Amino acid sequence: MNKDIVYKYRYIIGSAIALTIIGVVVYLIKKGKTETSEKPKIGKKLLFVGDSQTAILSADGKPITFTYPNILKKELEPQGFTIDVMAKGGMTTSWILDNLPKQLKNNKYDRVYIYGGGNDTSSKVDLDKVTLPNIQKIVDLSIENGADAFVNLGYKVDGFADYKKMPLTIYLKKKEDWIPYIERRKELQKKIPTVIKNARFLPIYDLGTKTTDGIHPTAEGQKIVAENFLKSIKNL
Repeated sequence: MNKDIVYKYRYIIGSAIALTIIGVVVYLIKKGKTETSEKPKIGKKLLFVGDSQTAILSADGKPITFTYPNILKKELEPQGFTIDVMAKGGMTTSWILDNLPKQLKNNKYDRVYIYGGGNDTSSKVDLDKVTLPNIQKIVDLSIENGADAFVNLGYKVDGFADYKKMPLTIYLKKKEDWIPYIERRKELQKKIPTVIKNARFLPIYDLGTKTTDGIHPTAEGQKIVAENFLKSIKNL
């Protein structure tokens, strides 16, 4: 066979292999990237769902004025935003998932901000079989109802979640018993952006030591939380 023809075939085969490899790499990169790249919707009707980190009412129905949704309400409602909150202290992601359909059925939102999982990590809930699938279902449900889904990754755990400040319970007899649950919180925080698909993520923020119980931010800490939400909300 003519040497030129041999070189030509080698070039064609080599190019085809190179293009195939590039295509596979691009596919794997896209597959591994869970955050949606679509442009977020423009709108001012926002829903915040979660637990005590987000709640604006206590268990007995009294207002909690210093949590970040109330800060957002004061900032954004005069600008024509609607800020709704579906959150309750002590609840897991299963509670959010159970109550969200009714909330979405009765209201139309442009964005749903999801901040949950803390109570899952401080209990025996399986993070891989229950918590992460629940969060994905919450994201999917929000999208199915016409809203963009945002998942808040929460505060930097190290330095904030101090077991020495955490309360004892009937299940936790000594402060050190909190340590495994703190590690579970860090594990969930790490897994969410690698597992959850079709959502946008609010990056981890540093609250320093602005906490009295190692779990919830102080009023000053809540202001920092609100500032991080505002960065996302104002990017309409």
